[in-house]
Amino acid sequence: MSETATADLAAAEAEVAHRLGHGDALSAFDCAAAARKQGLESDRLRYLMVRALAASGDSLGAMHLYEKLGLADTGDVDCLALAGRIWKDRAFDRGLDERRAWLEKAAAAYAHAWDVSGASFPAINAASLYAMLGDPEHAAALAEPIAAVGAAGNYWDAVTLIEALLLLGRGEEALAHAAAADTMGGARAGDRASTCRQIMRLANSGAVEHEWAAAVADRLRPPPVGVYCGRMFREGGEGEARALGAISDALDAQPFSALIGPLACGADILFAEEAIRRGIDLTVILPFAEEDFIAQSVRPGGEDWVTRYLHCRDAAAMVHFASNSRYVSDDCQFILGSHTAMGLAKLRARELETEAVQLAVVDPEVLARSQGAIAGTNADIALWETYGGRTQLIAVGGLDRRLDFPAPVPPPEGHRRGLYAILFADFAGFSKLGERELPIFAREVMGGIGRVLDSFGEHVLFRNTWGDAVYAVISEPAIAAQTALAMQEQLAVLPPGLGLEGHHAGMRTGIHFGPIYRGRDPVVGNELWYGTEVTRTARIEPVTLVGQIYCTQPMAAMLALMNIRDFDCDYVGKVQLAKDYGDLALYRLSRRAR
Repeated sequence: MSETATADLAAAEAEVAHRLGHGDALSAFDCAAAARKQGLESDRLRYLMVRALAASGDSLGAMHLYEKLGLADTGDVDCLALAGRIWKDRAFDRGLDERRAWLEKAAAAYAHAWDVSGASFPAINAASLYAMLGDPEHAAALAEPIAAVGAAGNYWDAVTLIEALLLLGRGEEALAHAAAADTMGGARAGDRASTCRQIMRLANSGAVEHEWAAAVADRLRPPPVGVYCGRMFREGGEGEARALGAISDALDAQPFSALIGPLACGADILFAEEAIRRGIDLTVILPFAEEDFIAQSVRPGGEDWVTRYLHCRDAAAMVHFASNSRYVSDDCQFILGSHTAMGLAKLRARELETEAVQLAVVDPEVLARSQGAIAGTNADIALWETYGGRTQLIAVGGLDRRLDFPAPVPPPEGHRRGLYAILFADFAGFSKLGERELPIFAREVMGGIGRVLDSFGEHVLFRNTWGDAVYAVISEPAIAAQTALAMQEQLAVLPPGLGLEGHHAGMRTGIHFGPIYRGRDPVVGNELWYGTEVTRTARIEPVTLVGQIYCTQPMAAMLALMNIRDFDCDYVGKVQLAKDYGDLALYRLSRRAR
């Protein structure tokens, strides 16, 4: 490997590890995948990529990738222990009746890594798993040598000791060491989240005393994830200085693991600049095409904001688009962006075992005049509070709101727009059916799908079908998720007579949430639901694995924002869509185990 390639590989490994340490599993996985696409390869990079996928919640996908990349054959202790981590996560993805078998696999993997290396971290993980499996003697035999070592000099040694003390029933000592670990450097948000998750799994399984475990976890819990919003205003002057001072004071008073939000002129960019200055992980969410966003939401406050916008965009850990479509003078487009940011903040907070908090810069005079708005800061505050979120208001008066907006883009006439869930599905294996099987397919397969759609009544606003394909518009994200899962379960066992034995056949489903047009088809006179978001959803279904449901980031974010806990949305990665439609961050939707 050339000197340049070696340096590039080292930089890629460091960047992926950095993002993982901050608890940003999504961008860590994408970063690793991008590096490998550029030809950079190492056991370490492959390990980090699988670990990122596991950290995103996709334990099954992580194990498939682990086996595909041959990590078990490396003999590296981190790679060997990673198998235990994945099986353990898989165990807690399953219901109680299925959990034990996966915990046993995890214990065996960690025990093997300990046998090979003698390292303390696979030993303590094996000990905890034995405790969860009801074998406290085996757990104590592994934990006692670790506890005997005593005080540690770094965070990971400290939390290994804490876990050993909890397993040995020495909770008061564990809490004292947690207080010391809390002040140690080098413990990033993702590291703390992993510790809290492990300790509470022990507590909830009855392996350690719940009271002491909860106290330790609360002491080590990462700071909250912040989702910010606020007023647009002109650059410079006393107003910006007051806003900057108020934002800085708020971030001094409450540290944050990550900040998520847009980059409009004014408060948004101030939040982003402070995040960059303080080393807080920053994720930017843009509501629509960047060129139009700059024109509508950045340049109106003055040209200097554009330069500052570009700096923040380039320095952010990730930049996501709620939609890539152009701006069409529709508030739904801004609403989708803010809803996506709020939902992603909740998803990130779940990953970090912490809370999501809204930070809102408000002008007291404008706040009083703007009640009932459907888009903007006040609407964001109202929605966040509707779903039980905590908001920290940052009041700043005297902001210069003399914004120079471009001439309005006339909205299209005749057709309404709204935010809806969009579902596309087709049947892999349809092309293999002969003339004799088609009536059976129509009656049993498509008829079953029709009955599922019927069962959701008026929530299914529109449906259409051709051949084996289904297109539906559904009123709410949660109903769309239920519909897709019910369709999948309807076809879990294929009807006899189709002649598809031995073939990989079944439904592939894609779901999105976004703004679409609603009008009348000028050709046939039927109701018509259309738009670029519909087209984008249609491009998801062909790249979905058979028997699975993929959903977009806005869809996953909406389920999180609305506190819908019946489903899991596990990150798949940025997937190249069909027909050269670009790539899109996709999630695998499944029903949450009880």
